[in-house]
Amino acid sequence: MQSSERPTGVQSILQHFADLRDPRVANRCDYPFETVLVIGLLGVLCGAEGWTDLEVFAESKGDWLRAFLEMPEALPKEGVFRRLFSALRPAAFEACMRAWVRSLAEDLTGQVVAFDGKAMRGALSRAFGRTALHQVHAWAGSQRLLLAQRAVPGAPEESAAIVSMLEALHLKGAVVTIDAGNADKKVARAVIDQEADYVATVKANRKTFHTALATFFAGAEAAGFAGVTVRHQKTQERGHGRDEWREVWVVPAKVLGEMATYWPGLQSIVMVRRTRVLPDATLQSWTHYYASSLPPRVGPIANAIREHWSVENGLHWVLDVQMGEDACTIHDEVGATNFGLLRRMALTLLQRDDTLKRGVKAKQKKAGWNNDYLLHLLTRGLA
Repeated sequence: MQSSERPTGVQSILQHFADLRDPRVANRCDYPFETVLVIGLLGVLCGAEGWTDLEVFAESKGDWLRAFLEMPEALPKEGVFRRLFSALRPAAFEACMRAWVRSLAEDLTGQVVAFDGKAMRGALSRAFGRTALHQVHAWAGSQRLLLAQRAVPGAPEESAAIVSMLEALHLKGAVVTIDAGNADKKVARAVIDQEADYVATVKANRKTFHTALATFFAGAEAAGFAGVTVRHQKTQERGHGRDEWREVWVVPAKVLGEMATYWPGLQSIVMVRRTRVLPDATLQSWTHYYASSLPPRVGPIANAIREHWSVENGLHWVLDVQMGEDACTIHDEVGATNFGLLRRMALTLLQRDDTLKRGVKAKQKKAGWNNDYLLHLLTRGLA
């Protein structure tokens, strides 16, 4: 069947990935590159978690797939998927995916983009006792859109990956949130260079700066913030049988004197205290510190801090619990990385669908049962 006769969603996906080079030996492949790529994505949309699952998916949907994909009489086995995705360059695959996502993204001005790393625990460690494969994500929570991802050997390499990702993305006017492990001057400088703002967690791994923040806020709080320009917010929530109070104090960074030049663009320092009372009356309390290039206004900074955690709830938790990423045991590093990219493409399409008011797992089941809904999901990738 000619590409013009393909379903709209299929054709759109293939257009965005047209620059991907087939890594296989020319004229020695039974299945066209486009066919294997589309079956891979459709299979993951239906819940496939590895190469064997893709083989079963192709067997189950063979007649339907032949209606718009070129295939020989025999349906592709698991080795067809394994060999292609284990040879495909992840950087090239990710670049095409990033361009595709860019076509979907709305204006990011004033929106939070959370950068955070995630381990793919099942990929390498179970096979060879190696450190789990890591992915660094740039997540626009309000749009439920994964803007970019980058594979790195481990957590220590995440900061360099974030700097590289910031240079490749267009985040002018956005608010970039960074966890403590990646909060450093180079990342802060990269954010400022993109004409964006940052809110960064500061913990003891940045000993000098963390000590300065903790010392200042301890003294200022003890004195009732006398003589200090401070913005304060207090909220209370109740859920799961417990009460939680959350207090945020925002102060101009200039109170630190010379230390205010510690990071590029630093304008505000922040203390957040969470106090929780459990059903048995146990009292728990945590205090955290942040640095931000935003002006010292409590509302926007407090909202950015809270929204950062949507990368855990809206992305990492879904990948692990609903899409089985931690349980996936593809042991080849390139194959695991590329299957992870397929999984993230599928998640983008699943989360952008608002016709079924259910979770990702339920949408995957319906996609497996209903071919029309499966093709409908692909149209969620149209700009």
